[in-house]
Amino acid sequence: MKKAMMNWAEKMMLAAHKAANRYQAVMQQEKDLPLAKKNMLYGRYLKDMDEVL
Repeated sequence: MKKAMMNWAEKMMLAAHKAANRYQAVMQQEKDLPLAKKNMLYGRYLKDMDEVL
C-alpha cells in the first residue's frame, strides 16, 4: 500500500511539473498580454497542478 501511494504521488508531482513547465514556456512567449489573458492561460495550463494541490 505504501509503495502504491508513493507511485501515485510521484505521478501527480510529475504531472504538476509538466503543467508548470508548459505554462512558463507560454508565458515567456507572451510577455505583453493583459492580465485577463494571463489569468486565462493560468486556468488553461495549471488545472492539473491545482488538482494535485
